[in-house]
Amino acid sequence: MNLLVLGDVHGCVHTLKAFVKMHWNRQDEFLILVGDILNKGNHSGKAIKYLRKLQKEFPYSVFILRGNHEQLAVDAHKAAELPAYLEKLKRNLLKHGMSAKRVFHWMEHLPIKWENPYVLITHAGVALHARDAFNIHSSRGVLHNRSTLKNVGKLQVYGHVIQEGGQAHFDPVAQAWGIDTGAWRGGGLTGIRMQRTGELIEILREPTHDADL
Repeated sequence: MNLLVLGDVHGCVHTLKAFVKMHWNRQDEFLILVGDILNKGNHSGKAIKYLRKLQKEFPYSVFILRGNHEQLAVDAHKAAELPAYLEKLKRNLLKHGMSAKRVFHWMEHLPIKWENPYVLITHAGVALHARDAFNIHSSRGVLHNRSTLKNVGKLQVYGHVIQEGGQAHFDPVAQAWGIDTGAWRGGGLTGIRMQRTGELIEILREPTHDADL
């Protein structure tokens, strides 16, 4: 099956739905999201509700990874803290009929990578100088990294860092695609379709819908 990897959604649910409807081949393709499905944009609750429903409907072909925003929300919730973004998120979840407790449990157990022998997908990529790339609280771990990426011997795909010019960018040294194009600030939602062995098929983009701005 081919892979369709989708960049940071950040609450842009209308853009997300349009992308999935237009581009995802449900019969012959894994849909993999790199994380950060909440915050910044206006519709975090709707985005979570839509993706949880999609994941339940297609449990063997929809994969949602954890990003730094999911981790930050989970950590704050567990510490009984209530920063403004978390208060807003909880209100948004309640508005759309969701249990905050269940949503945070779901987010806490989202995987931090999707991998096969040819491709590694994470939220922020494997850093060149990471001591433990899969430490969820490390500044150079795969949830938070913003430094130079390491060539891990297979293709990497990551989000987290908004790419210049609103276009997906390929780093030939690290063998890595960066696909976050800042949907929440009008840069559109970008996805990359590839063969399971990592060969690029096409880059896809859904312009940010006005309802998400």
